[in-house]
Amino acid sequence: MEFSLSTEHKLIQESVREFLKKDCPMEKVRQLDENDECPLEIFDKMKQLGLSSLTISEEYGGTGRDILAATIVAEELSRRYPALELLYAMNAFYGGASIGENGSERQKQELLPRIARGELLFSYASIETISDTKMDSVQTTAARYNSGLKLYGKQTRMIGADRADYIMALARITHDGAREEPFATFIVDKSKKGIQIHSTQKLGYKGLNYCEVAFDGVELDFEDVLGGASCIYDGWSQASRISEIEHLQIGASGVGLAQGAFDEALKYAKKREQFGKPIGRFQAIQHMLAEMAAGIQTARLLLYNVAWLVQQRKTCALESAMVKYYAAEVAKRVSVQAMQIFGGYGYMMEYDIQRFVRDALALPARGGTAIVFKSIIAQKLGLV
Repeated sequence: MEFSLSTEHKLIQESVREFLKKDCPMEKVRQLDENDECPLEIFDKMKQLGLSSLTISEEYGGTGRDILAATIVAEELSRRYPALELLYAMNAFYGGASIGENGSERQKQELLPRIARGELLFSYASIETISDTKMDSVQTTAARYNSGLKLYGKQTRMIGADRADYIMALARITHDGAREEPFATFIVDKSKKGIQIHSTQKLGYKGLNYCEVAFDGVELDFEDVLGGASCIYDGWSQASRISEIEHLQIGASGVGLAQGAFDEALKYAKKREQFGKPIGRFQAIQHMLAEMAAGIQTARLLLYNVAWLVQQRKTCALESAMVKYYAAEVAKRVSVQAMQIFGGYGYMMEYDIQRFVRDALALPARGGTAIVFKSIIAQKLGLV
């Protein structure tokens, strides 16, 4: 087994780091976070690096489908600025990877080249249904209407829906008002009539809002079904595959965020002096940092393994659930430990560590709580 990154992957990693150092300094991140501004300007500059094309094959304008490369990019972005990483995920993961895996030929030709150029953002609306693992949790419905369908219902806690160009929504197909088992995943153009979006205030991930999206008779064609009209009843299996991509992305965000918090704590421990020496010389601080570093590296190895499985198009429901659960918990634990190393200063808004804590607290609930994911893992292990 080879555990080192390839030359190409190292170059991608270094290019992202250089970009962030030049175009996304911590002072800029602090300003955007304090003003609750979306980092779209930085994301626009990032397009020049071609990172949006990493999840897309060459025939559709990409550089070749490389899930590990995109995962490395997500990790590095989250290490500096998780909100910027989420914009990238809305483009490359929820857009490029999901449509590349499940889209029809028409959808791939129309959307993937634009996604590869970084022009489109997608918000994913089937997160909580997969987390619940119950089909009856799907409240959005699609009723047949003339030669198409009408979409009704509500999706909650959709992060970035107000910024997205398209919303991917899982819905139950109904006939004459009677519910049936079949489901469809729709690619919904946000400009369509009948869509209402309400954003809510939250603790972290400033600049990207949690949204409640209501569909009130949104008219759709059968070609709006992910995969085309022939996939009208494939929504549940598609959503299951998309959830693996979602879990991978959350895992990358968790690993990167934890690494960023660790970096801040390590620098502080080396320069902050107490009793005539840096606090990093005290065994209690050393043990905290050692535990943090081991947890991050463990999560990273799990993350890269899931990225490899997704790249090989292997089923990885168990492994992706594990990385989502574990990396999110590591991010929460490491960021709080980092704040403890800062002592009272960690509670001050002028220090960046408080932002890492606020952002980290959102991850365990993304796509389902830690309790839900432990139940999912138990189910995959045959215990339920």
